Amino acid sequence: MKKTDFLVVGSGLAGSVLALEMLRAGCTVRVLTDSSLPSSSRVAGGLINPVTGKYLAKTWLADTLFSTLETYYKELENRLSASFYHPTGLFRPFTGEEHRRSSQAQIIKHALEDYVEIRLADEAVSAGFNSGPEGMYSPAAGWLDMPVFLDAAARYLQGEAEWADTTFDFEEFSIQADGVKFRDWEASRVVFCEGFYALNNPYFRWLPFNPVKGETLLGVIEDYGVSTIVNQGKWIIPLGDNRVRLGATYSWHELDFEATARAREELLAVAGKMLRKPFRVTGQQAGVRPATKDRRPFVGRHPGQPLLYIFNGLGAKGVSLAPHFAKQLVQNILHDELIHPEANIERFYTLYS
Repeated sequence: MKKTDFLVVGSGLAGSVLALEMLRAGCTVRVLTDSSLPSSSRVAGGLINPVTGKYLAKTWLADTLFSTLETYYKELENRLSASFYHPTGLFRPFTGEEHRRSSQAQIIKHALEDYVEIRLADEAVSAGFNSGPEGMYSPAAGWLDMPVFLDAAARYLQGEAEWADTTFDFEEFSIQADGVKFRDWEASRVVFCEGFYALNNPYFRWLPFNPVKGETLLGVIEDYGVSTIVNQGKWIIPLGDNRVRLGATYSWHELDFEATARAREELLAVAGKMLRKPFRVTGQQAGVRPATKDRRPFVGRHPGQPLLYIFNGLGAKGVSLAPHFAKQLVQNILHDELIHPEANIERFYTLYS
């Protein structure tokens, strides 16, 4: 029988970051992943943004998260020998003077001066977008190239940990007195990082997930010289060489990974209003975000099975949340340190029966 400290089920954003943190803490890890299943992480935009929404809401825990986020991902790039972190900033052009006045009022009201500044659009934005001369710029925003990150994390984990591409069959999983067992592996604990697929997990499906399907378009814009993310209701991420990603849609129905004509039409309609040049579609991707009812992550220990943990529910802000809460979970397991009460699944223990 093979032994390890942790089984980590899932190798998307949550599972990859958590496994890397476990290795950093000196633990042994076996990652179980199923490449036959579509991955929401792999098709995500990977957006990093401290201020979101129409009314400029500061991202939950922004002061804590963004004080270390850039350092974390730059160090991870060095550790994984890959380039995937892109601190491009984000620009929101004003649609008119009323938009400018209301935005300025929101910046003051919510004390966003450390995260948002009003400035002139640069030459490339002015040439490429149907918008006014000014807008709001968020220098701490950016994006993570999810496929590059996930591939780099997988290569590293395959070398530094145990890795198995397999279906996790709960019929082959058992809980022992002093550990858990899956096939010929024993571990002291298991952490489920299954994203949307946790809805089928018999131990954690009682948690109030609220999954959301999202679709994006990949495309080309001729002579697109914009280096920042631009947001005018939808966002456009510059991928280099005139390639961009346009997103995203939200749907609480048809929770699948199928691209739809409806989403394509919605996104192209917005692109037509935003852009001065045509958006030529080169691809379309769909995924299901593992969102939660209260928009907070699910982190912590099962109420009835103390060897079982979950790290999930990161939703659309996963790139910003994953490093902080992966560290909290590892320290909670190893040293009994506290998990933030708004993320700890203890807040939903009354739902478990």
